[in-house]
Amino acid sequence: MRWTFGLWLLAVSLMASAADGQALSFDEAVELALQSAPQVTARAEGIMAMRELAVSAGRLPDPALLVGVDNLPVDGPDAGSTTADFMTMRNVGLMQEFPNRRKRSLERERASAEVRFADAELADTSLAVARETARAWTRRAAVESALQDLKSLRPEVELGAAAARAGVASGRASTAEALAAQAAIVRLDNRILELETEAHHARIELGRWIGAEAERPIAPMPGFDRLPEQASALLAGVGRHGPILPFEARLAAARTDVELAHAEKRPDWSAALTFGKRGPDFSDMASLQFTVDLPLFARRRNDAVIAARGAALRQLEADRESMLRAHTAELHKTLVEWEQAGAQLRQYDRDLVPLARERATAALAAYRAGRGGFQLALDAFEEEIDVAIERAMLAEARGRAWAFLRYLEPRQLPR
Repeated sequence: MRWTFGLWLLAVSLMASAADGQALSFDEAVELALQSAPQVTARAEGIMAMRELAVSAGRLPDPALLVGVDNLPVDGPDAGSTTADFMTMRNVGLMQEFPNRRKRSLERERASAEVRFADAELADTSLAVARETARAWTRRAAVESALQDLKSLRPEVELGAAAARAGVASGRASTAEALAAQAAIVRLDNRILELETEAHHARIELGRWIGAEAERPIAPMPGFDRLPEQASALLAGVGRHGPILPFEARLAAARTDVELAHAEKRPDWSAALTFGKRGPDFSDMASLQFTVDLPLFARRRNDAVIAARGAALRQLEADRESMLRAHTAELHKTLVEWEQAGAQLRQYDRDLVPLARERATAALAAYRAGRGGFQLALDAFEEEIDVAIERAMLAEARGRAWAFLRYLEPRQLPR
């Protein structure tokens, strides 16, 4: 039994280790970030709070309890008595205020606008988290891809250095060429160290969004060749994009505020029902009283509020227009960056990368066969290293642009 339990624990441990070592894909990283990002959790809690508050919006205020004494004698033989004088009454009652119906309806609309604003902020925050996580993942994938390419080149550079040392021994090469070959190895090692540092930083940045899951190996970078929608559709739907959504909700709330200021001109009213207890020789009394506000100074008070809220609405409309233009310009630039990076990547994959590989291979083979100088081989390796790094950075730029274009609307988030 103990052996069975031990084998079961070993199997579970191996399965967990396998799961931990599973490559982290682009989509999985975004989903993990949205599940655990504290920014998203905070916004979600804020929405719950706003929904709870919206339930009470526009409801009648609580009734008030009235307790008191009317017409209590304060001098003479009956001073302080609540039963001697027929006018003295001990009152108890209820008063209810009734704000005008339009105001209550607008208060409900205002609360709904606040909930929509909280929803819009959650959507904008979620989209921002998705974009930043995608960029961090793309950065790490690009750096690690370049690092792998450089490490794969090192054996060939070492082979060239060995050929140079052999050439010195046979008298075919100079000591300067052998030293240059050794220096090429050192320079390559330095560039590998630089990329390892960048990869470490990229892993830390990714961990900011997904925690310990960032320590998993990274999956290959996708091609990012297709946009979620046509460019024309992305540009036509700017009003639905994350940065604009909070403005729409804030504008709805601001318009309601203006209407509420107008509704304040309409009078509120209240009703009070009281029961008055008198002395034993007198009849008890009941009273019903209505109170209506008299908005006699609306021009001095309400009109100023209406003007202030109208100005705030116009300011918000101008802010929205400014944000809309800035976002549209950023969208245009990102589309151009995505297209140009794609065209450059295709050129690298079709021409520059194969040519750099062929040149390095041919130059080293020619030197070993005694038909070329060693400096040509060193230059070819340097060029191949530069091409590998440039190609990785282009892939990162394309992925970064694609991430921006991918997460623009709430419906593009993973469900």
